[in-house]
Amino acid sequence: MVEDDDGARGALGRLLRAAGFETVLFDSAESFIASRPSRECLCLVLDIHLTGMSGIDLQRRLRAEGSTLPIVLITGSRAEIVREYAERSGCFAFLLKPFSGETMLGVLATLATEFPT
Repeated sequence: MVEDDDGARGALGRLLRAAGFETVLFDSAESFIASRPSRECLCLVLDIHLTGMSGIDLQRRLRAEGSTLPIVLITGSRAEIVREYAERSGCFAFLLKPFSGETMLGVLATLATEFPT
């Protein structure tokens, strides 16, 4: 997961670990790129608005490199243009903050069914 807000990153990380997901947390797109996990993973949870490279830019870079890793985009932006772009970008899911833990876990359960590792 890439999220630059310490509180949000920690809370979501705890939720995912409690649900049994192995979770690797990054505070920026750049730190994700520098130490990209080599193991196959279920998905990348990616905040759109990050300090430095944006989540959208990271998604573009991954796709340009040929990655088919499912991406769950998250954002606090209520701008309709952000939602439209996210949905057109090929993300698996788009979640508007604040979202419930049940919502995130539901998205991950669907991902696990559609993209078994």
